Amino acid sequence: MNAPLHTSIAASTSATPYIIPLGEIHPPGTDYVGMWYTARRVYGVDDRMLYGTFEKGGAQPQWYSASHRYYDGIAGIAMTVQTKGVQFPDGLPKGRDKAAPTLGELWKAARLPLNAPAPKLSWRNLAPELARAPAALPATVLLDIPESDAVEICAKRAGVSSTVWLLWTADRAVRELLFAPDAVLPWIYPVNLRGVVQCERESMNHCGGFAVTISHGMSAVDVREQVSARLARLEHWRQWFLLSLGRWVGQRGINLLYRLTRPKPGKFAGSYSNVGSWSVPAIDGLTGSAPGSPGYPVCITTMVCNGRRGIAIRLHPVADKDGAAAGRVLARWREVMLGG
Repeated sequence: MNAPLHTSIAASTSATPYIIPLGEIHPPGTDYVGMWYTARRVYGVDDRMLYGTFEKGGAQPQWYSASHRYYDGIAGIAMTVQTKGVQFPDGLPKGRDKAAPTLGELWKAARLPLNAPAPKLSWRNLAPELARAPAALPATVLLDIPESDAVEICAKRAGVSSTVWLLWTADRAVRELLFAPDAVLPWIYPVNLRGVVQCERESMNHCGGFAVTISHGMSAVDVREQVSARLARLEHWRQWFLLSLGRWVGQRGINLLYRLTRPKPGKFAGSYSNVGSWSVPAIDGLTGSAPGSPGYPVCITTMVCNGRRGIAIRLHPVADKDGAAAGRVLARWREVMLGG
């Protein structure tokens, strides 16, 4: 039996659900990656990551928020589940990398081949005039255990991990409903560098990443090979060093860089985050979303908790003028990831 579709779209509700803030207002230390989120607040771009807990038998998630200026996605989940009694005696989850590359290794890796299409954004209905409009809450669903297992089975049949499968199927759903058929969509793909990079506080931003470009004709295996190639090229480390420029130029320098490079609405498709598997006995499951922005309007997020996979779509108003598109994309994604 399918689990009920839980959608939480602020524009379609009479009262905005209460969102519980997490973390300190100004935690100690300087988060150099977080400086970019500080810079974009001048332009009315929200910096809040959202997390939802499905309480036992609850139909709607209880929402929590954490500022991306001071925390990354994994830290936000950790703070959320700590409210349910979960502790992390061995620290937060570490990334796959064991050491930071040297400049020589970065230069050598950048020369490795890459087979990836060039981005081509062809939005059906983009509303740049809503760039400063507040973003809605995510549309979200908590799959039951048989559906969650079916996602893994479908991924295995396709010859890819569930992480790649869920990105590929989300791309199918998004392009079907929001883009022209010939669009080539760039998705920001974060990579956890915790355990290698040294920050003043474990809960600071510890992610690099890169853009994965997907065209209509690509298979899930094609996406897997592109992700592997970008990892081999150390593109996530190149982004980390760029994001850490605040160490040398300070907040004023980042403010200037952001003003000069600020993406126009719809410049990218958005971001994709698979934030792992968690055990939280006190609740049924978890969901969440990145903040998004006019330049990155679509936030795709997934995680597993207690064997049940939560999935969420959050659209910035520039891509969801009537506030109803996120729910449609979520429903279609659910169908495609289950083989529909």
